[in-house]
Amino acid sequence: GGPTHRLNLMRACLTSTHATRVASTLPHALRRLTRGASRPRVPSRPAAMPIVAAASTSTELVCVGELLSTCVDAALKGCDEIRAVQERRAGTGALSSTRKDADDPRSALTEADTNAQMAIVDALRATWPGLRIVGEEDEHEHDGGAAGKTRDALRADLIRAETPDASEWNEPMDALTVFVDPVDGTREFVEGRLGAVQCLIGVACRGRAVAGAIGLPFPDGSLEHETSVVWGVARPGRAAGESGVAGAPRATPPPLGEKNGATCVTGDSTNASLAAARVVADCATNAVIGGAGNKILAVAEGRAEIALMHFGTSLWDTCAPEAVLRARGGKVTDLFGAPLTHDPERPGGGLINDLGVLATASGPSLKEKDARGRDHGAIAAEMRADPTLVALLAPYSGPSGADDAAFAAQASDVARCLDGSPLRVGEVGRAIASTLCGGDEPGTLLRYSAPESTAIRGLMSDAVRLELAWGDPGAAGMPSTAFYKRVKLGDLEYARTKAVTQPMKIARDVKSAGVEAAFLACSEVTSALAAANVRVPRCFRAELRPNAEDPIESAFALVLEDFAPNNGWHQERLLDPAQARATLSTLARMHATFTAAASAARNDRGALLASLERAVWPAGAYWQPDMQPASQMTTVAAVWRDTHLPAFREAFQACLPAEVDVETLGERLQAVAADAGASSHPFGLDQPSGAETGGAFAKWRTLIHGDAKAANVFLRTSPDMPEGVEVGLIDFQWMGFGLGVVDAAHVIAASVDPETLGFADGDAEGSFRLSREGSGGFDEGAAPALFAHYYDEFIHASVANGAAGSEEEARRTWPFEEASAQYDAAILDFSRVAFGYQWVRVGASPASLAAAADSYNKNSYNKSLPNAMWLVRECDAALRRRRAA
Repeated sequence: GGPTHRLNLMRACLTSTHATRVASTLPHALRRLTRGASRPRVPSRPAAMPIVAAASTSTELVCVGELLSTCVDAALKGCDEIRAVQERRAGTGALSSTRKDADDPRSALTEADTNAQMAIVDALRATWPGLRIVGEEDEHEHDGGAAGKTRDALRADLIRAETPDASEWNEPMDALTVFVDPVDGTREFVEGRLGAVQCLIGVACRGRAVAGAIGLPFPDGSLEHETSVVWGVARPGRAAGESGVAGAPRATPPPLGEKNGATCVTGDSTNASLAAARVVADCATNAVIGGAGNKILAVAEGRAEIALMHFGTSLWDTCAPEAVLRARGGKVTDLFGAPLTHDPERPGGGLINDLGVLATASGPSLKEKDARGRDHGAIAAEMRADPTLVALLAPYSGPSGADDAAFAAQASDVARCLDGSPLRVGEVGRAIASTLCGGDEPGTLLRYSAPESTAIRGLMSDAVRLELAWGDPGAAGMPSTAFYKRVKLGDLEYARTKAVTQPMKIARDVKSAGVEAAFLACSEVTSALAAANVRVPRCFRAELRPNAEDPIESAFALVLEDFAPNNGWHQERLLDPAQARATLSTLARMHATFTAAASAARNDRGALLASLERAVWPAGAYWQPDMQPASQMTTVAAVWRDTHLPAFREAFQACLPAEVDVETLGERLQAVAADAGASSHPFGLDQPSGAETGGAFAKWRTLIHGDAKAANVFLRTSPDMPEGVEVGLIDFQWMGFGLGVVDAAHVIAASVDPETLGFADGDAEGSFRLSREGSGGFDEGAAPALFAHYYDEFIHASVANGAAGSEEEARRTWPFEEASAQYDAAILDFSRVAFGYQWVRVGASPASLAAAADSYNKNSYNKSLPNAMWLVRECDAALRRRRAA
């Protein structure tokens, strides 16, 4: 149930050694980041100071189901106090009330508020000593009618039978906050509209609304019926949860709108932004009802499909009803689609939902009623495209300028800090100026824009380009764009599900996000890469929040240099010959920088390698055996025989030379898979320090990219570079120690176009048989020439950095024969994951490859038939060379 259970699940659900290695390495690596996290680390230069937050240290666990039960009981007691005040009012006609804001009737405060607050908070504090409770009327408590009453113990078993999941869910107490609004709809209470009055008690876990009780002291708008409490609970990331009603049975009121068409409930505010939101919602019926909780409850009960709230609701207004709606399959965000953050300590956010609230019914219900079949995400996307609503972001992103280009939709749900509020223009500007100018102020960042057209919303991370507008003086050299990447897996349903179904992989994914953030924030390493003319994005700001005890709660955010089109950068679906050689040259220079020989030549006593070891994987590359299920080593033969041979048989017969034994390839590959994997990745995860120095591979040990596919390579024309192409590398999640040849083999096998491999220009089928027919056929020497180019570049770079005194010495130290053997092992190891996992996952066939032809993110053999045929042939050739050797 709790974080210890989830981490143990990652360790125990798979019993193979490699699964244990991944899981045990994860907390070890994250603890490197959290070590000494009580104060920020100060880098050797002002660039990219990482902000490292310590994880929760509480060991006291609270059962969320039992906590919700006590909240339900407390809501019943709070409703008793509200009803008692109304009964006295009914007898005397008098109600004592004041206004917290003299000009705002919504700020009314009555004895019902203070009495109910004391009844609720006193009982909760007595039941849960040490629990953080935030109440609306905290500063208005007094010795009123409820003071001095003896409180009965709150029941922890009130809804146990209806909450089997929540009753098994435990969280550290200091991860929980209870929000109390003793009387939601006080204005309505004063005005006698009792049906809109509610008592709200919500539970937030790490800022997410997870459980709530909505007390209804006047279910039918009068004192005639007893109190009902509508409750709900849903784990973070879940699409739904458990819900029910306590107290008196609840007779759901009738729908607020027509049967045909969606209904939107709002308040009576005349705010122009709220009016714009209603236009975007575009509902058949707009109903005005009072009370924040009342509006969201109407959606949860199916009486409306959408609720919109103004920009002054507070966290205690939304925590409980959001949890109830989520438990019933609905969704609550701000108007722009970003989660509400229910954390009273969120920096700069206060307790107000200043970007409004959008609540919608479950996806199918909403899409059925919406005139355009939209879901929550589609409606929020239209909000982000509305100029009136986007203007709400000005306090964060800066005011729009008179010379701004035409308005563009904003990815304002992505351009968020880890605490949930929009990025602040001042913080972004200072981070960039500090990195580029050493703290000098070249000018002020006036504003930024986060165009929707540049946003990437992935399963495991989000990213967006920030367009920057600087003020004078001295801003001429400042960048016009930056790239923002945010990883917060705990908010994502996909990641939460994966943590249960594939715990080894989610552990790996969490660690990989931390690796990228730590690598880019390590100024010593990125400076060494720059000195070697290896271009990686400069890190302007890195915020690292590792959580070793509950890894999915780790979070990372990076503001990076942008390889932007307006600076000439672009990407290619696959690399042509010049681009491939330039990429291999860049990797060779990186590999030469981090060998033991290069470290000795620097005479830095291993300091640079030590910095690197603290940041990256002990063993890089996502496809290494320790990162994959052990079954891959034992199922390749069957998968090849039963799946791939039937799918590709016609292509094999039409394209491959007769000497390629496709019938037995799977069996032969499986026989050597374990040995090839061990040879390709000799620095395993069972050595968390990454400090292996002995053995035949030690001299080759270096930093590898681990995923050098074409999508992770940026290119721009540069007459100063040997190939006329400058290369920029991105995406360092799988960076770690390994053999540089593995990166080179990956580029050749997964990243280059067919012509670069030797196919005739325009050969869409990948026919090696053309090589027998004279001119225009397959060039047998193309791929070997690429590998030889990589090797030569590595040798040149090793001489240039002093690792070897001459090319002759370098070639003796790192013999080509050894590199060639490593290449063959890498091809076999990569074929194992390609055939044993990736082709299975995508249902590979000639048709699927053709359908994916325009994809940028897929490897070449998953979108190009010639590349797929080449990999099969190269795998067969490597197997033959291995047997001959």
